[in-house]
Amino acid sequence: MCWGVPAKVLKVEGFTALVDFGGGVEKEVLVATSDVHSGDYVLVHAGIIVSKIRREEVVKILDAYKEMAVQLAVEEGLKREDAERYYDGILRDILGGEEV
Repeated sequence: MCWGVPAKVLKVEGFTALVDFGGGVEKEVLVATSDVHSGDYVLVHAGIIVSKIRREEVVKILDAYKEMAVQLAVEEGLKREDAERYYDGILRDILGGEEV
């Protein structure tokens, strides 16, 4: 099984795009799907945009990742509330400051 990572497209130039994974992580990736524009949400796997996705899909994916991360944090001894607050901040960052 492969994991795709949601990102927001910042800039497209030919067959490459600069995407924002949140938390200040920006990377140049290859574009392997048509009609990708700045502001689009995409799914990136192995440095390649494999599909465009809707914001609602981004939220579902990130919520699943958040729940896994929170569970791991709790198992490591952190309080659930603190872990959720931390990961909610990351989600807002990925969504450009928008509420989840």
